[in-house]
Amino acid sequence: MRSRVVSTSTRIRSGWWRLAACRSDSGLDWYSADPVVQAECVRVCGGCPVRSDCLVEAMSSQDPWGIWGGVTPQQRESLAMRHGLPLPKVLPSHGTNARYAKHGCPCSDCRAAHATYERQRRARLR
Repeated sequence: MRSRVVSTSTRIRSGWWRLAACRSDSGLDWYSADPVVQAECVRVCGGCPVRSDCLVEAMSSQDPWGIWGGVTPQQRESLAMRHGLPLPKVLPSHGTNARYAKHGCPCSDCRAAHATYERQRRARLR
């Protein structure tokens, strides 16, 4: 039996993200792979009034990044497997130019990898 929270057939309230706790300027990197930062993000999600809508959105879009609905990417993959839902998309590792340039990952590790790649590319062109 599928849980209502993770079922992709659950109706998502229109404009739910306007009520999200993460919309306040918390300064958190919601896409960080750092467990300490992830734990803080999950804590913020704990009291969010639209947490279940957020999780359903992430599960239905197979989002492979960041904290959504108080759930890490690894936890979402586990939920998908357990409930027979589509798995999150498979992407290159964090901290790579490919993840930033081709998949638009906004995390600081991927941005730094892209900056390094661009410096090296420009140096080769000289």
